[in-house]
Amino acid sequence: MQDDDFSIFWRNDTHAKGLFYDLLARSEQDAYDDDFLMQLAAYRKAAPTSERADIFAAKYLLHHGDAENAAVCAERARAKRPLNAEIWKLLAAADKALGRESDAAAMQGHLYGLYGAPMPSLDMGSPSLTEALDRLSLAMGTCLNIPTATSRAYVENGELLFRPDIFVGEALPLTMPEGSASFWGGIYAENACLSDQSHVLTDLRHERSFCRHGYHDFFFDLQKAQEVRGTVSIQLPPGEEAIIPIAGTAPEQPLAVTTASDGTQETCLGKWSFNFFRFSENATLHAPADSPYTVGTPIRLGHSPRRRKLVLSIFVDALSWAIARPYAETHLPNIMRFFSRGTIFDQQFSSSEYTLPAYPAIETGYYPHHTNIFNLRVGYELPLRMPTIAERMKGLGYHCAAPMATTQGIAHGLLRGFDRVIAAGWTLHTAVGVDSVLRHIDAFDETDQFLFLYLLDVHPYNARWFKCDTAVEAHLPLAERFFPHDSDVASVRLPNLRIYQEQYLEQMRQTDRTLGLLFSYLEQHFNEDEYLINLYSDHGIPMFGDTIGGSIDILSERSTSATWMMRGAGVPEGTVVHDLTSTVDIYPTLGHLCGFPVNDDIDGRLPALFGGSPRDAVYSASQYPGQTYKLAVRTHDHTMRVETQDPVDEDGTVDFMITRAGIYPRGHELEAGCAVHREDLNAFFYPRARNFVREIANNGEFWPSMRAARPEWFGGQP
Repeated sequence: MQDDDFSIFWRNDTHAKGLFYDLLARSEQDAYDDDFLMQLAAYRKAAPTSERADIFAAKYLLHHGDAENAAVCAERARAKRPLNAEIWKLLAAADKALGRESDAAAMQGHLYGLYGAPMPSLDMGSPSLTEALDRLSLAMGTCLNIPTATSRAYVENGELLFRPDIFVGEALPLTMPEGSASFWGGIYAENACLSDQSHVLTDLRHERSFCRHGYHDFFFDLQKAQEVRGTVSIQLPPGEEAIIPIAGTAPEQPLAVTTASDGTQETCLGKWSFNFFRFSENATLHAPADSPYTVGTPIRLGHSPRRRKLVLSIFVDALSWAIARPYAETHLPNIMRFFSRGTIFDQQFSSSEYTLPAYPAIETGYYPHHTNIFNLRVGYELPLRMPTIAERMKGLGYHCAAPMATTQGIAHGLLRGFDRVIAAGWTLHTAVGVDSVLRHIDAFDETDQFLFLYLLDVHPYNARWFKCDTAVEAHLPLAERFFPHDSDVASVRLPNLRIYQEQYLEQMRQTDRTLGLLFSYLEQHFNEDEYLINLYSDHGIPMFGDTIGGSIDILSERSTSATWMMRGAGVPEGTVVHDLTSTVDIYPTLGHLCGFPVNDDIDGRLPALFGGSPRDAVYSASQYPGQTYKLAVRTHDHTMRVETQDPVDEDGTVDFMITRAGIYPRGHELEAGCAVHREDLNAFFYPRARNFVREIANNGEFWPSMRAARPEWFGGQP
């Protein structure tokens, strides 16, 4: 493909494609001979960056009984394309042959969860059976809102079975950074009876009603902790103090605490809920050995001049700045007053149109096609080589807590850097979150805190099954309350109806009103150089008129416009930035301001305001399996829009050979008759757009088994 040829968007490499299909035909006939190796060498030369060469190599090695090297090749392919069924099959077989039961179970879980077959086969006598069952459950993609699981694997009478469940009163089987304890699944209790909710969950843990609906407003308290029995020693350096969370596994579980100063004192713990204890000297904990209890990671007290007393990230899901901007003075007066003394990024855009891929991009600085978190149906954890913001802040010595977060993202590893996460699945109201933030600030005011607050008030939902705000329902004319409904329409495709618009604006107003209380508290209790406040969103929404030919434009400016504001130490005061910025830029900006290291290969860029270089374009993409791939490349004046004819496959790849591409003035994207045909614009946009999608372009090379599993996506043809 010539970068200076703008007659079509993409040209596949026919030579490499021919070699691929020749190798595919040979592998289907088990013709793994010297000729196969010759063709494989030719294919590697023709497509040196393709993971498919390693897949063929693993097939060859596995066929000849070399499971160890087959696994090496398959893992190399998986590092590039982790959600590929052919790779899962190879690793399931190779790991099984090598006795790696848990690894094999995870690969089988991906296949079974995504395609419904084959049924996983586990070694029921394996000493790692419990670990294998948990990894199988996670890999199936049924733990999107862990601790709840819509389907968790278990064994009964030697048979593998599945049921709804909750990872509560146990460690969550997630991959943690080196030196970090695992999250322990607790229940949030504040000024409440410690064990009450444990009785509720004991009754409901296997009920579909809870894992489908009840978890929406049920708050879990996940803390980095170790489960112990009997006697435990607490050792503190001389002169240091620490606060330690401790939870029981039985109602009114006895606990004795012995110190040199106070001797032995007794108390009781609640089942699955944490109490906090302050220690100023070494201590011994003791409980009857018949029931375990859990000791959390100590919260070390003390302030460092290298840190701020408070760094607070406020994530306002779906707050589109393009929509909010005209209403800022009337609906966001507190936010505007507070951040007018900081910096507002006026041209901020999201990497994606909805939360699942956009959230990890913010937390890591990598685009979704690099995090590989884009497929809602697959359980997949962010690689440890992509540290999150909280991991970096923990490395600086901050106590990291999420006073209110969504459970979506925990299974993906997005919150693995936090010491504590208070999370619910859906109902995340600003009033609750602000109260929780203030409690954390007050409770742990003797340590430097990095806090994360996730707000869902503004996010729109299908009015078919959602109770809108009473203020909206009470003022909306009756005629606006009745309209044709499609209960399956996702929020990214909600129509342009007044009820949705009024709900959105009302929730903006209420979110701002409650955040005003938080901002006033911060101004009263902190000096400007003691904090850093970061408010941002992950994407926008389309229901304020973004339709093209009667269809919702999910990559419209309002759909992908995001909000980003900062205030505090190191942030210029009274600044509005008109440079183009992206949600992936939040990560390197916090790195610059807080002093944590940033990987060289991230996609985020430090804004020019902080000494970086301005972007010449921002990128927003929709990489949703089963739907066409869509890309918007925006400058201040123009936007290139790209859409494939073929849908995105489950592994995130797509064929770009037949693609619609056009360049439009900003504000007139995809409008008929508005496409701009200029050589200078072609020369600017085409190379950038092509380079952006290059890593997910599959060159028209498809695995028949994957296409056969989704005939409705690919016209019924494998």
